Formats: sequence, structure tokens, C-alpha cells
Amino acid sequence: MEPLERRYFARDDGPRERPRRRGAAELGWQFGPAVPGAGDTTLVPGPHAGRGPRDWRRTDERIREEVCQWMSDDARLDAREIDVRVQDGDVTLDGRVADRAARRLAEDIAAAVPGVRDVFNRLRTAEPRAD
Repeated sequence: MEPLERRYFARDDGPRERPRRRGAAELGWQFGPAVPGAGDTTLVPGPHAGRGPRDWRRTDERIREEVCQWMSDDARLDAREIDVRVQDGDVTLDGRVADRAARRLAEDIAAAVPGVRDVFNRLRTAEPRAD
């Protein structure tokens, strides 16, 4: 089995000017094989993608592990002072980050992990507020 590549893509130029059109790419994570080619067709989602057995959910430990891993994999985020807690699929982020962009990025990464129901962002920024 080929290893999967995970890539985060987002716009860093501020708010959108117009709403997203139907069929346009959303912000978030892309998954796929690390080596492009014929293997791409094996990961194309069908009509039942993401629909597991009845009453099945990812464990909180697995969700926490993936949130922490994804945060540590992103070169734009220094996650050394972030605490991650998961309770019933709800992720709580506590701690301190450098700026508001890092705060939003940490929340976006946590929300993109499969199995996360909601993200409670209690991160504080180190930069002073402009009053």
C-alpha cells in the first residue's frame, strides 16, 4: 500500500471577496498517494465515502494523536505551548501562540481531523492588542 500524503491548503490573503462557487475547492486538507500516477484512482471517494458502521466513532485518543501529529507536521505553526484535549469528539485547544494567524491555523488544523465534532479555541496570542 502506498503512503498517503497530507497537504494543507488555504488562502492567506484575508477574507474572501465573494462566496465560493459550487464545485470550487474548499479550504482544508487534501489526501492522496505520495507518488502521483495510476494509484490516484484507488483513493477517489465514491458516494459512500466517510460513512462508517452505525454508532461507530473514532476514539478520543486517536483524534488527539492525529491533531497533535498534524500540528507538529505543519511548518507554519509552533505548537510547543499548545495543550490538546478531546472529549466526545470535541477538541479544546489551550495555551499560547505567537499571533492571530497561528491561532486560526491551529483551529483549522484541528477541525480538519476526521472525527472532530467541534473545536473550542482557547489559545492566547503573545502579541499585544492595539487599542
